[in-house]
Amino acid sequence: MRAIVYVERIYRDEPFRLSMPEGLKTTIQPGCQVLLNLARHKASAYTGYVWSLEEAGDGDIEGDVLDLLNGGVPVLTPVMLKLAMWISDYYAALSIECLTTALPAPLRSTVDDVVELAGFQLESPELRVKSTGLRRSILKALSAEKRLTVRQLRKRLGRKELYSVLAELERAGLVTIRKSFVETKPATVTAWRLAAALPDEPEKLIARSPRKREAFELLASRPERLFRAGEGGISRMVFSGLVTLGLAEKTETAAPSRESLRFDEPQKEIYSLSPHQQQALDVLTEALYEQQFRTFLLHGVTGSGKTLVYIELLRRVLAEGKTAIVLVPEISLTPQTAARFRHYFGDDIQIMHSAMSDREKYDAWQRLRQGKARIALGARSTIFAPLENVGAIIVDEEHDAAYKQDRTPRYHARDTAVMRAMFENALCVLGSATPSFESYRNALEGKYTLLELPERIDNARMPSIRLVWMPGSQRVTPSISGALYDAIRERLKRDEQVILLQNRRGFAGSLLCLDCGHTPQCRHCNIPLVYHTSDRSLRCHYCGHIETFRQTCPACKSENLFYKSSGTERIEEELGELFPEEKILRMDIDTTSTKDAHASMLTAFREKRARILLGTQMVAKGLDFPEVTLVGVLMADIGLNLPDFRAAERIYSLLMQVAGRAGRSSMPGEVLLQLYNRDNELFQHVIRADYRHFFEAEMATRRELAYPPFTRLIKFECSSPSEAVAEKGALALREHLQPQVPEEFGFILGPAPAGINRIKGRYRYQLILKLSGIKLSSTLLRQVQYDTLGALRGENLVITVDVDPQHLL
Repeated sequence: MRAIVYVERIYRDEPFRLSMPEGLKTTIQPGCQVLLNLARHKASAYTGYVWSLEEAGDGDIEGDVLDLLNGGVPVLTPVMLKLAMWISDYYAALSIECLTTALPAPLRSTVDDVVELAGFQLESPELRVKSTGLRRSILKALSAEKRLTVRQLRKRLGRKELYSVLAELERAGLVTIRKSFVETKPATVTAWRLAAALPDEPEKLIARSPRKREAFELLASRPERLFRAGEGGISRMVFSGLVTLGLAEKTETAAPSRESLRFDEPQKEIYSLSPHQQQALDVLTEALYEQQFRTFLLHGVTGSGKTLVYIELLRRVLAEGKTAIVLVPEISLTPQTAARFRHYFGDDIQIMHSAMSDREKYDAWQRLRQGKARIALGARSTIFAPLENVGAIIVDEEHDAAYKQDRTPRYHARDTAVMRAMFENALCVLGSATPSFESYRNALEGKYTLLELPERIDNARMPSIRLVWMPGSQRVTPSISGALYDAIRERLKRDEQVILLQNRRGFAGSLLCLDCGHTPQCRHCNIPLVYHTSDRSLRCHYCGHIETFRQTCPACKSENLFYKSSGTERIEEELGELFPEEKILRMDIDTTSTKDAHASMLTAFREKRARILLGTQMVAKGLDFPEVTLVGVLMADIGLNLPDFRAAERIYSLLMQVAGRAGRSSMPGEVLLQLYNRDNELFQHVIRADYRHFFEAEMATRRELAYPPFTRLIKFECSSPSEAVAEKGALALREHLQPQVPEEFGFILGPAPAGINRIKGRYRYQLILKLSGIKLSSTLLRQVQYDTLGALRGENLVITVDVDPQHLL
């Protein structure tokens, strides 16, 4: 018998045929993780995943299975194997890349397993194991040294069947095996507290800095407490500034547990659903009991109670003895959503997120695999949760671009969720107030079942939306109109809350020298650097490059600089001047990069320690604060003119999402959109909150221009440190691709430089393939890659393939 195995770190299309020792033939099965060696490869051992088993047949033996890992328990279920192969075929990725994507990184590491002798205990005769030379050698080695890693045992005793024997000894209670993780993050974090001895008249030292004054007041309010960066909306730079002035002390404190993303708030029990909610739930429940695969699009306006429908459906799923998966776009940005699910399901739910340590990720995976938790909730990779007997998969905010993976394999979690539900014979529920055009079209054509929640719950009304045309409006600051200022002031008088969106972080979008016209650009990317006033730096938001800002033009040394456009830092400064007594919470990637900073800010906002929340698109997602009655968008048309056919769809979705944060209780809400391009028809659709008419208007344009969902796009990107090589690679790629595309079913756009043609030191050229009515096989797409790379061997060319791209820049 042979094992057909895909091998980590060996990037080829086909699996390997491996021989197996006799002792493993009765226990090995598809989905198992194995240790192996390969002929004609230098490494002493590789990790692989068994795809199938076959009797001896044609084809050479290419290596040997040495051992069976994880006690012989398959790490990939039959459904996960099938799903990984679907991803490989649809997204033109290698099978091994898709198999390893389905597993957490800690599970793919075997070198840190630690073996110890178990404590003395009496065992029943059934658990005794037959004594063999290898087993005696293992126990003898452990008796002498008490604790050894598997790597150490392998060096002493050989590789074959070592893990299998260790698993038997563990089952018999003779040894214990545990994973020892090297934590990539420190066990302590930096914190600040009020200085033990303050200088005379400290207020004078911070009189000209509202942020430092605010930070000092925070420390002074709780002098015995340690504060971490991000708490109360205070950044690391501001706290450090207080240390320099002698007003604060810096120290190290134990890092908190990363599992929970804790955000606790009083939860409302579900006493009754609205008629529309109940109708949607009845349809979903009936489909659940039929135990057949179906996909539903739950289209509900913001505040219509989609989450409550999810919760009631999940209760029925668990009552049927089944499991479930809930996907959210970015779990760290939706702590309110996580808190609600945790409130209703407690230990039955396992929350997954990127801030977890390796040990926490491993433990979470094991909890799900062993059935200790029956609901997995998290971002896109949670679609690979090791659950069996899945009854429902829910994709909340299914339109969100965060569901698309930005590295190979470039899968879309929403579409992958639909396929997994099909393989599991389960329900798939896609929910959104602004569905993706692909999903809405599928619903209108009957491919999905459309469920609608057209009204808000709890007697709340949709907010009124008003446009403020900036060129014709009076301004109180460069970024804030008189109309928005008056609206904010009125809300503060009534002790209500305000959310402001500016979808650009930093102080200014870029700098312009008014004497010579120079704009500082990133040396690694062909884009302008963004000025950040908090640490007086110029930053690239694509590669992370930082330069010190010297208040003079680097080209001509002039001090006559113009700050183009406004970022969140500048808006925060302007708000501080307009409302000096108000605490402003600024929420962007710069202020939420530390652990739990996001949840900490939302807690402060919920408790009304601040009444103004300013942020990037983070503030548009999943927030539910009943006292928010005003939402202001400072540049509502930013991004509308990007060379991307999805630009209008993204702007509409973002504006409707952030508008939905206002008026979510009995208090009426209002939304002000500041803009420059008032003639664009998009904003009339936003004012009317009319998704259907917006969808129909945009679809007419897409049909005429042959864009999705009427065609299928595949983006090829050729990148190299040399622009000439990138362009030559793209031209060669087109030559190889052109004969494979029948004229009546598709055509190729390009090659052309990418919208941002240089990132991280690499020039980028793109080809866009439009297909209608046919599908090119993943084998053909990969062969075109190989042929092109072979023709330019040694020229540092990289080709990536992105099927169904979400961005064309």
